[in-house]
Amino acid sequence: MIKYIVMDIDGTLLNSKNEISEKTKEILISFQKNGGKLILASGRSYQRLLPIASQLCMNRYGGFLIEVDGIGFYNIETEKREILKEMNLLEVQSLIQYLMSLDCEVQVCEENAIYAYIPERLIPIKEKIRKERNLDKDFPWTSGPWDFIFDMRKAYSSIYYFEDCSEIKGKIRKIQIMDYETHIQEVFQSLNKTFKNQFEFFRTSYRQIEILPFGYSKGKTLKHIMKLNHIHRNEILSFGDGENDVSLFEQTEKSYAMGQAKEYVKQHASHITKSNNEDGIYYALKKEGF
Repeated sequence: MIKYIVMDIDGTLLNSKNEISEKTKEILISFQKNGGKLILASGRSYQRLLPIASQLCMNRYGGFLIEVDGIGFYNIETEKREILKEMNLLEVQSLIQYLMSLDCEVQVCEENAIYAYIPERLIPIKEKIRKERNLDKDFPWTSGPWDFIFDMRKAYSSIYYFEDCSEIKGKIRKIQIMDYETHIQEVFQSLNKTFKNQFEFFRTSYRQIEILPFGYSKGKTLKHIMKLNHIHRNEILSFGDGENDVSLFEQTEKSYAMGQAKEYVKQHASHITKSNNEDGIYYALKKEGF
């Protein structure tokens, strides 16, 4: 019997308009009314997950938020947060320098701040976009998962631009790289060869790589939550669309890859549903009898 549903956010729960469809919202709230609980698993911090949890009435029914791809989690019922792992500059300095040598846009993410390195070759591309969109001079220069200009201020209150690793301060939650798909593929292969067994590398979109401490993932943190709450793998249903969601699939007996997911992700899921723009979660849950 399914007692928990764990799901990724971007590309899974949210559609391309960054919204939860009414069908999906209604069926997930109904699942909770009947005694089930939800677990949201994302690269976002728990503060950015709380408004989404509120839309699903999780503040009423409880549940968990797996944040920053698994470096920590938040118990909605007890309002307690547990950080399992952070990185310091000494651990990642050689990695960041290597990424800079590969001419990548590097974003080093802390709790409330992001440090961005933007290579010279991307400046003309970003300048053109800024001009076309008539963006204010204070608008950030950072890229996002789908665009070379993206406002990271919604996620991080402070954005700094660095040229040298020594400028980075504080505890590091994750590192992310944004670039063209072809370059991302080359960098991904190079990272897995050069830093094997030192960090975890996930392609979370066709033009983004996220980097975590070695041995940490959404799935590992889900396993930790399952152990603490005596949850069996056949009691959880998982949903995801990215490579960083495969670790969730590995912890659950039944899993669904979204219809738009890459073939690698689909191969690791036990089932495939419709895309996030076609109410994939809703249709899978109807199929499961909810």
